[in-house]
Amino acid sequence: MAFSLSAEQKNISVVFSGETQYVIPPYQRPYSWKEEQCMSLFDDLKKAYKDKEEGYFLGNIVIAKSNENSNRLEVIDGQQRLTTLIIFMKVLLHFDKSNLKLKHAINIPSAREGGEEKRRLLTNVFIEKDATFMEEVLKLDLSGEIEPFSNDNQFKKNLCYFYKRVDGFCQEDIQGFVDFFTNKVSLLPIQTEDYSPQKSREKALKIFETINDRGLSLSVSDIFKAKLYSKALNELKHEEFIQKWKTLDEDCQSLQNKKIDDIFRAYTHVIRGQKNIKTNEIGLREFFSKDYSPFNTMNYETILDDLFKVVEAMKFFENVIRTPSQYPNLSKWFQLVDEHTNRYPFHTLLVFLYKHGLHDNDELIQFCQNLIRYSYYKRTIAQIKFQLFDVITSLFKSEKYNFVYYPDSLESSDFKYFGTLKRGFSLLVLYLNPQQQAICPYYFNKLVLANNTSSLNETWDQKEYTDYTDTIGNMIVLDKNVSRYIALDKKAELLKTSDILEAQELSVKITHWSYQDYDQRESLLNSRLMAFFTKPDETTLSI
Repeated sequence: MAFSLSAEQKNISVVFSGETQYVIPPYQRPYSWKEEQCMSLFDDLKKAYKDKEEGYFLGNIVIAKSNENSNRLEVIDGQQRLTTLIIFMKVLLHFDKSNLKLKHAINIPSAREGGEEKRRLLTNVFIEKDATFMEEVLKLDLSGEIEPFSNDNQFKKNLCYFYKRVDGFCQEDIQGFVDFFTNKVSLLPIQTEDYSPQKSREKALKIFETINDRGLSLSVSDIFKAKLYSKALNELKHEEFIQKWKTLDEDCQSLQNKKIDDIFRAYTHVIRGQKNIKTNEIGLREFFSKDYSPFNTMNYETILDDLFKVVEAMKFFENVIRTPSQYPNLSKWFQLVDEHTNRYPFHTLLVFLYKHGLHDNDELIQFCQNLIRYSYYKRTIAQIKFQLFDVITSLFKSEKYNFVYYPDSLESSDFKYFGTLKRGFSLLVLYLNPQQQAICPYYFNKLVLANNTSSLNETWDQKEYTDYTDTIGNMIVLDKNVSRYIALDKKAELLKTSDILEAQELSVKITHWSYQDYDQRESLLNSRLMAFFTKPDETTLSI
């Protein structure tokens, strides 16, 4: 049977009309839109209406239709959007009670007078109480005072948010806004059809997976590509743009686990630095729609040149990590940036490379060292991001910047446990040995694993494995991948053949590894960390 697929842009009054019923299947995730997404939706709709735009497009949904029940459509993708629209229309109906389009959008009218209405949107999600919460929202009487809602009912929270926003909207113009919403706001339903629900669902899931695999689910890079193409078209340079974009896309594919969306995310940090923006990050689409967006301030050639600079910085970063023989000192610090468990240090370094060029020099190494000191000592996103935003903006002001974090005193207990940064700290103590060369690839392991404890001598008898398993004295970085289940004597043989100096030394001790040996190693590595994180001379603070 031929692959039956239809896609036609439809306004809200058509999407939510007739006997069509949308069903969210049990395997879908629970409803998760929060105030941030609702705010963005309402602000966009309000702006489009006030600017007297011809319409507003909400995006696509993927649905499956079977011949067995042609009015019952299974929602494969778009449940968050559809659910939010129903909640929003519930609020609008309260303020425009005589609007039949809204009433019939929420509930399917009976074919006969006195018959029972059906819900336009049914949710069968079983993980959370979505069906119950949705029913409560649709039955809610909004004529009285809205009471505070429980924390677990996101449906009610969003209804409350929309109620406050619409209530504050110009009451004299509410009907005009509702008419704009129902007639000028549209969706693109992508619909598959087959004789059975299962067959239709399989086709719809294939469409959904294809869209996601090509990066079209969010359509971030495609939207930006279209905007750039439009700018190039206006300059009669569209063919030139096509070739450049192809090159950019190929360059991105050469990067490890990077997509064009990642390039645009890194580019936002460049723009934030140039525009002195230090607030929280926002979504890519929203960022590139702001007045300061390069789409509003630059020609397409300048934007592409910037994107290529970002890509080159990423290429340089990956090359330094992978070829320590070419960058014997710099590789260490780049690897440590890469091992940090959030991307703010990485993006800060990329901005430095963008601004100062791809040069292996003392200035870059010193910058990396201070970046590592700060981001590893502070560790969490909440503690490091705003100061790193300051660093990024200072780079474009040609200012000297101090990574201010130093405590009055350091304690050995500061480096007892490392949480999600234990891999990074393992690598750091390895490279703080001045005799150790940078290595690639490298692997993280432990000297003593749970299955090794029975082979340990009596000095460990009173020690609990959980007390030392993730400490710096028990963690090790190797230049070969060693099985987690290997016995200590076998591990000793492998350590002996390692190119890592510390591994060679440990190969002699590991077969009769005592608690005193572990404690000495713990103290040695801890002292390295204490020395590294102690406030350096003032002359080494600035970048």
